Amino acid sequence: MADKETKQSSSKVMHFVKVWRDRLAKLAEGRKGLWGITVASFMETTIVPIPIEILIAPVMAASRTRGFIVATVTLAGSVAGAVALYALAYLLFDSFAQPLIDMAGGQAQFEQLQTQFQNGGFWVVFAISVAPVPMQIAALAAGAAAYPLWLFFVAIGISRALRYYGLWLLVLGFGAGVARIFEGRKPKSVEKSAD
Repeated sequence: MADKETKQSSSKVMHFVKVWRDRLAKLAEGRKGLWGITVASFMETTIVPIPIEILIAPVMAASRTRGFIVATVTLAGSVAGAVALYALAYLLFDSFAQPLIDMAGGQAQFEQLQTQFQNGGFWVVFAISVAPVPMQIAALAAGAAAYPLWLFFVAIGISRALRYYGLWLLVLGFGAGVARIFEGRKPKSVEKSAD
């Protein structure tokens, strides 16, 4: 019975991820694709915990020369989203940020992060921002702890730049195979050898 519930729960999560990935992909298409990528990156940083790399890696692979611009607009959207969450927690923690933390079930993680901010907040923000995990709790904790905004901005900017420009360099070096990996598919050379 528990195995069936686990499969159903996993199926719901996968459906959620697919729906939002498709929505974010639609934002990035069309005439205003770069604006869509910026909005998608903002949403990924604030409310949709799906790694934006799934979306931008194929775009970078389709036009390697445009990859630098894609990384730049992704960085802009991500930093803007992180600063928005910081401001939300700093100004309206009890009204808005605490319910978001409760909804995400992250109260223990939030309290642990607040303690870590007192001991070395820059590196906490930096580490969370580089890792491919949702950073909403870190941004909210930084704002709630009144961590200096300029240090938060620098940590987010540097760490996210490493992620997005690093991805661009991977795509330049290894091509579409990197994009296929981020889409959850095997690179073509591995697929052929598996047949």
